[in-house]
Amino acid sequence: MGALSAWSTLRALNYDPDPIEAVDVVTERPPEVLLPGDTFTVLSWNLQFAGSRKHHFFYDGGEAVHVPLEDVLETTAAIRAALIDIDPDIALLQEVDREADRTGHRDQLHRYMGAGRWRCRASTPYHRCRYVPHPAGAHMGQVDLNLAVLSRFALEEAERVQLPKLKEPWLRQVFNLKRALLHARIPVAGAAPIRVGNTHLSAFSHGDGTLAKQVAVLDRWMSRGERFVLAGDFNLLPPGDDAARLGEDGALYADDRNPMEALLPARRDAFSPALLAEPARTYLPFGAAEPDRKIDYVFVGEDIEVVEVKVFREYSELSDHLPVWVKLRVPGAASR
Repeated sequence: MGALSAWSTLRALNYDPDPIEAVDVVTERPPEVLLPGDTFTVLSWNLQFAGSRKHHFFYDGGEAVHVPLEDVLETTAAIRAALIDIDPDIALLQEVDREADRTGHRDQLHRYMGAGRWRCRASTPYHRCRYVPHPAGAHMGQVDLNLAVLSRFALEEAERVQLPKLKEPWLRQVFNLKRALLHARIPVAGAAPIRVGNTHLSAFSHGDGTLAKQVAVLDRWMSRGERFVLAGDFNLLPPGDDAARLGEDGALYADDRNPMEALLPARRDAFSPALLAEPARTYLPFGAAEPDRKIDYVFVGEDIEVVEVKVFREYSELSDHLPVWVKLRVPGAASR
């Protein structure tokens, strides 16, 4: 096979998104209307593709690649029950598998969409490939990992924004994740809309500068002069948190200057110390009973009131991330 033919085959097997792409919005029922003065709730949660915390996956130093179907079904059902219990108005979900080999070819998004009173959804892949020949001896195979937004309110003008990729050899880049920002507008009756963004930044960058570039894209998005909520797994510690306390895991945060310093304190983190009795740590290493670091964030525009925040520690057996939840108020006079 010639070089051109091999290149064409790789292109056909893999997902090569444009810098900006329109994303389809699926509306299953008439959306609810958000009014000035209303409160609304937002949940952000990295679901670890419903892989369950029973397995130590290869990318975290373990050996697991594929998840037994019974564990996938059990974890998906438990996540679905948690979403029903928490009952957010908007859910921003990371690591949602759709028809992936490792999780039994189940479309997890459809299961979660039926878990709440959501009316609209939008999703976009950030790791999609017909076959990933890695790791050696137990290939991942077909992958379709998504960001998803589920909403009781209308979603308009949904877009996928490609984030800068890791500095790595071209062939590895072809098969690796294509990190992204998924965002959409939620209309507010008689007032300016609110933009909601969902993202998951790179892990294992080894201080190559990629995270700083990804953060810069998000900072520009937040600088557009519109009301916004941006949440997700940033894979970055807060400024001032010493990565050395994490032992070997400290190497995951190897940038000479923490890229989060470009956002904090200039941007408003809903989980500020003033609203919390304890640090908003959200990530649980394999085997840990307690989270040991904060890498999940919810940024909110200055004109949106933060009413209440919570980290749901009771769902620590479902994912290596805890769900984070905020109650916000739309600017304007109370409507009801």
